[in-house]
Amino acid sequence: MINRKPTAGIYIHIPFCLRKCSYCDFYSEPVPEKDILERYTNSLIQEIKARAPYWQSRQFSTIYLGGGTPSLLAPVQIDRILAAVWGSYNLLDKPEISMEANPATLSPAALKEIKQAGINRISLGVQSFRDDELQILGRIHGSREIFKTVNALEKAGISNYNIDLIYGIPGQSLQTWINNLGMAVKCYPRHISAYLLQLDPAVPLAAKIQQGVVPEVDEDLEARMYYDGLDYLQGEGYQHYEISNFSRPDYACRHNLIYWQAYEYLGLGAGAVTFRDAQRSMNRAELMTYLNNAAYDKGWNEEILETMSDREKFIDTVILGLRLTAGIKPEELFQRFGIDFQREYHAIITKLADQDLLYVGEDRIALTRRGYFLSNQVLCQFI
Repeated sequence: MINRKPTAGIYIHIPFCLRKCSYCDFYSEPVPEKDILERYTNSLIQEIKARAPYWQSRQFSTIYLGGGTPSLLAPVQIDRILAAVWGSYNLLDKPEISMEANPATLSPAALKEIKQAGINRISLGVQSFRDDELQILGRIHGSREIFKTVNALEKAGISNYNIDLIYGIPGQSLQTWINNLGMAVKCYPRHISAYLLQLDPAVPLAAKIQQGVVPEVDEDLEARMYYDGLDYLQGEGYQHYEISNFSRPDYACRHNLIYWQAYEYLGLGAGAVTFRDAQRSMNRAELMTYLNNAAYDKGWNEEILETMSDREKFIDTVILGLRLTAGIKPEELFQRFGIDFQREYHAIITKLADQDLLYVGEDRIALTRRGYFLSNQVLCQFI
């Protein structure tokens, strides 16, 4: 097996929200007191510096501030966090530095300062342009704030931004979904993410559906939403590069590509996941434990999620790589792992190709158009 070390990414988790959305199962907490963001910033900087010696052999090409709602941080706090990263790690020239943001938490003045701090890409959690759908999702912003924020982004000189949208919202029709996409396109973002609403049984919206308070969307309608949305965005000039992601040419999310190509990433902050040397680990998703450990210099309370064999890492790489519309290249997999994918999985590949779920070309294997919406059924075949 060839052991090569491509560039890695840094993920920084900011686990705070003004209010928990009804569909969200990511780790986040309400902001309990004013100084908590400052305490968390200081703890993050401490972790950033403490972990740096273990990553000196790696080069990083992306930084991603996710959450939660990272835009709740003051620009000066973002600046301090990024300065600590720059001062502690080996970053390539012109890294992609992304930050997730809620439209209700960004002012024009803050955006200018955020850009000065080094943020060069914003992922805007729009989810819908309809106020009734935003209310079902428990979002704190309305449609007017979306357009104000987009306008402020352009004025601040941040042209590289993503708009996150959700389809399959209870009560949503095919037409209202396409209208949402149309509104997004009119904002001219460089990137659009379109995710199917998938609910953990423990979240409030799942309970409302179970109780019959709001209707569940039919699976056939969800499929029509996906494919009609795909056609619409491609017709508007967006490149479909991953199952749920679309971009203008040269604006695919570089950080997420690190995940999909099964390369390494460092996770910082409470609840953040790290992937290195075929091992996934996570900082415990407990805010006060994280803060107290930092205060008493007790580390970051990391737990190992899984340690993969070469075979397991190979399968992980196949499953993640098939999410990309370009698919996987068997020759590259062989160079990386020493495993002949087509020979070892010949029967499965042939079966999926016969079902029009996989495309098998001379140098690559990829999901077909039919396979996109059925990707879970396809990918589980390789586990």
